[in-house]
Amino acid sequence: MTKTSIFQFFMPYNLSIITVNRNNAKGLQKTMESVCTQTFRDFEYIVVDGASTDNDVDIIKSFDNDCFSSYKWISETDTGVYQAMNKGLKIATGEYVLFLNSGDFLVDNEVLGKIFSKNNSADILCGRCNVSENGKVVWTSNPPENITFGTLLDEGLAHQSTLIKRSLFSEIGLYREDFKYNSDIDFWYRSIIINLASTSILNLVISDYNLDGISSKEHNTDEYKNEIKQILSQSNFEKFLPDYENWRKEKKSMEVYSWVKTKKFLDLIIKTIYKMVVFKQKFKKQN
Repeated sequence: MTKTSIFQFFMPYNLSIITVNRNNAKGLQKTMESVCTQTFRDFEYIVVDGASTDNDVDIIKSFDNDCFSSYKWISETDTGVYQAMNKGLKIATGEYVLFLNSGDFLVDNEVLGKIFSKNNSADILCGRCNVSENGKVVWTSNPPENITFGTLLDEGLAHQSTLIKRSLFSEIGLYREDFKYNSDIDFWYRSIIINLASTSILNLVISDYNLDGISSKEHNTDEYKNEIKQILSQSNFEKFLPDYENWRKEKKSMEVYSWVKTKKFLDLIIKTIYKMVVFKQKFKKQN
C-alpha cells in the first residue's frame, strides 16, 4: 500500500528509511513510533514484513495515514533478512537509505533534522549507535574519522546508524542473499575498501540497537565463521591481511607494557628493578 505526495513526482526524497520485520510486534511498534514522530519530514518510509503470523500487519496498517510523507509496505515470504532488505532497496527512491529494522529506534524526534541540517555529500554517513540491553545503554559505537580495513575487521559499522547513498547499491550491487549473518559486513568491505566509497562521520547518536533476545552464540557457529572467511578470502585482501593480523597480535602483547607506561610511578619502579638486575649480572661477570 502506498501514499505519496504529489511533490515527489518532481523531487526525490532525501532519505528512505527501511524497516525489515518478522513476528516482532512489540519491537515493530517501537520502531515505527520513533519514525512517525520525527520533525524532519523529507523521507519515505518502507516496511518489509516477512509474512508475519502474529499481529504485525495490523500494526503496519495502523500507521497507514498522514504520519509519513510517503508510506509503502509489503508482507510476503522471503528467504531471510537480506532478501527483505534488498526488496526494500528496490522500492526505495530516496538519495540516502537507512535500515532501521524492527526493535531498533531513532533516539529522539529531532535526530533526522540534525543530520539533514548540514550539506551531506559522502557516499556513506556514519553515525553513532547506542547498544542497549534490558532497557539500559551498555555501549555506544564511535566510528573513527578514517574508516579503514582494520576498523571493519575489529569493529564494523552499525547499519542502524549508517546512511548509505542509494546509488552505491546500483554501482556495486545489493546485499548477498546467500549469507545469513554477514551481508552487511560484506557490503562495507566491497564499498569502502575495494571501491573506495567516501565516508563522513556524523558526531551524533542516531539510533538504539536492542540486544534483548539476541544470542551471541551465532558468532561462534561454523556458518558465521565461514561467511567471514569468504569475505576475507578475496584476492584484494590476500597481501595485507597477514600483515594486519601480525600487527594486531603484536599490539595485544604490548598492551600491558603500554598500560604500565601510563603509570609513571610504577614505570619508574620497573625500570629501577630492571637496572638493578642488569647491574647485578654485570657485577657477577666481572667477579
